[in-house]
Amino acid sequence: MTVRLVLVGGGHAHLSVLEAVIRDPWPGVEITLISPGGHHHYSGMVPGYLEGRYREPELRFDLIGLCRAAGARFVEGRAGRVVPPDEGRAGIVEVDGVEVPFDLASLDVGSAPVAVDLPGVVEHAFTVRPMSRAIELREALDRKLGTVPVGEAFPVAVVGAGAAGFEVALTIEARVAAAGRRPEVHLIEAGPRVLPGFSERVRRRALSILARRGVTVRADTEVTSVEADAICLQGRDPLPVCLTAWMTGAAPPPLLAASGLPLAPDGFLAVDARLRSIDGAPVWGAGDCISLEGHPGMPRAGVYAVRQGPVLAGNLERAVQEGGEGDRYEPQESFLSLMNTGDGRALLRWGWIVAHARWCFRLKDWIDRRFMRRYRELVS
Repeated sequence: MTVRLVLVGGGHAHLSVLEAVIRDPWPGVEITLISPGGHHHYSGMVPGYLEGRYREPELRFDLIGLCRAAGARFVEGRAGRVVPPDEGRAGIVEVDGVEVPFDLASLDVGSAPVAVDLPGVVEHAFTVRPMSRAIELREALDRKLGTVPVGEAFPVAVVGAGAAGFEVALTIEARVAAAGRRPEVHLIEAGPRVLPGFSERVRRRALSILARRGVTVRADTEVTSVEADAICLQGRDPLPVCLTAWMTGAAPPPLLAASGLPLAPDGFLAVDARLRSIDGAPVWGAGDCISLEGHPGMPRAGVYAVRQGPVLAGNLERAVQEGGEGDRYEPQESFLSLMNTGDGRALLRWGWIVAHARWCFRLKDWIDRRFMRRYRELVS
C-alpha cells in the first residue's frame, strides 16, 4: 500500500526531508510538496540581497528541481486549510479550492508578520514574510530611489527592532547611501529595547552601530497606521517616509486557525518533542509555524528550523514505514548569531563572545554559501 505524504510549505525543514529522500529513497511513499511558488528564499541572505551584495538567484532554493530529484510531485498553490484524517477517511489539504488527500502531512509554512491588520500596512508597507516578499521590498526601494534626486534625503521607516529589523535597517541604509541619496532610517520598536532576547552587551554594541550609521532608534513607540508617504505614530506627528519596511515579530499564519489542528495559546501548531501534533493526528510540523510542547519561549529563528529538519525527516520516514515513534527534538540552548550590518561586517554573538568585524561577515557568508551549495548540488 502506498502512503501519501503531503509536505505543506517549502521551508528549511522540508528541504531536509527532500534531501533525505534524494540521498536514500523511501519505498512505498508518494510525496507531494505544496508551495505558493517554485522557489524558496534563504532568510539568512535576505539582508545581503537588500543591500545589493547578492543577486536574487543566489538565495533561491529550487523546490521544483528538488521535488524532481526526490521523485515527488510539486503543487503550486497556497494551502488554505488542513483537515486531519478521521474514521478511516484520508486527510485533505485544501489548495486554492482543490482538495489534496493525504495519509501523513507535515507543515513548514513559516509565520506572518504581527499587526498587519493595522490601517494601511497591507497597502503601503513591505515585509519579508514570506521571504519571497523581499524581492518586492528591494524592487520598491530601487523604484523609489529613482524618484529622489541624488544628494537628497531618503527617509525610511523600519518597524520592528528584532534581529531582522536591525539587519534590514542597516542594509537599507547602505543601499540608499550607495545610490547617492542621504539615508534617514528610523528603526521603530513598540517594546522598550532593540534586539529583545539578546544580552545587554549585544544591545549596547548594536545601539553603537546604529548610532554610528545615523539610524534613529524610536523605542516604546506604537505605530497606528501606515500611509503611502508617511507612518503615523501614537501621540506624535506623522513621520514622512519614502518607504516602510514591516519587520515585526511572528504571528500564526492564517492556515492554522482555519484548520482542524490543535493550537497552542499563541495560535501556532502545538507539537510534541517528536514534532508531531499533540493530539496524535498524523500531522507533523517544523519551523516558525509550530509551538513546541514544553518550550513555549523557543525563538522563531531559521537555525531552529534547520536543526529540526533531520529529526522531522527521520520521524516521517519511520511513520511511512511504521517503524516506531521516532526521535525527540531538543532545542539548542544557544546558537551562533551573525547579523549583517551592511558595511562588510557582521555582529557576532556566540555565548559570551560579542564581536563586530569583517571576519564575522566572512564567516557568515561562508556558512550561508555552503548551506545553499548543499541543496544546489542535489539538483545539478
